[in-house]
Amino acid sequence: MVASLSNLRIALSLMPAPRGSIDFSALVGGKPASGQTFSAGSVQVAFRNAEANEEKQLAQIAKDPMVQKDLARFAAVVKEAATLDEVFDDPVARRVFLKANGLGDQADSAALAKKALSSDLGDPDALAYRLSSINRAWVDTAKKYDFHTFGLELLKLNISINEVADNYVGEKRLDMLDEQLPGLGSAILFTRMAADLDTPIKILGSALGREVVTTALGLPKQIALQSLEAQEKAIRSRLDPAKLKDPEFAEKLAQRYLIQLNGGVSGLTI
Repeated sequence: MVASLSNLRIALSLMPAPRGSIDFSALVGGKPASGQTFSAGSVQVAFRNAEANEEKQLAQIAKDPMVQKDLARFAAVVKEAATLDEVFDDPVARRVFLKANGLGDQADSAALAKKALSSDLGDPDALAYRLSSINRAWVDTAKKYDFHTFGLELLKLNISINEVADNYVGEKRLDMLDEQLPGLGSAILFTRMAADLDTPIKILGSALGREVVTTALGLPKQIALQSLEAQEKAIRSRLDPAKLKDPEFAEKLAQRYLIQLNGGVSGLTI
């Protein structure tokens, strides 16, 4: 699901919009030209169309030959591999796994991914914990598969391989939406996880949450260079994170992010 969010979740292939999907470029006139702005109304239409067509878009992406090829390669590598190193030494398998687990922007960081995801989570100074301040997915993924304890045992389960495939297809759909309207896929994903981002620390620990919230609030990117306490204060002074548990509030914030990202001026109040 651009950082701008395009950088957080770099699209792995430039895939044209499949037939039958919603072409948001038509809605907003393609990439924003100089001086072009987006209204709250048009953003709301984009949200509704994306949600209404989710099942169809997922089915279309799952049938894409390149996606099928990637997933077949991933499954074959995992079944044959004896160690996590062997999985991550294969660039396709590594890319599929990391993207499916919210770490797609680290697909070229094989050594880092191996070390972080095989962390001993009994060690409070484990690399996965240290990286979690940037992206909570490091810890979540390390815990889920517990490579340190079980090696590939959990990943080799059919249920795990199928879950990776489903998540990968979902991420590819979000990439497609981002290509058609920058930030759309990421904004939609944010609304689905926003309820868990009810403190400034949780927001800052989520790459997606940090990008959406700071952009929507008009906070500069340089805020990341400040102390954690200063970043928390900047967010709390503009937003009550507890309100993100309200789906309507979370969607309004995501829409404000989308308008800001595309050069518009949001009339939405939060």
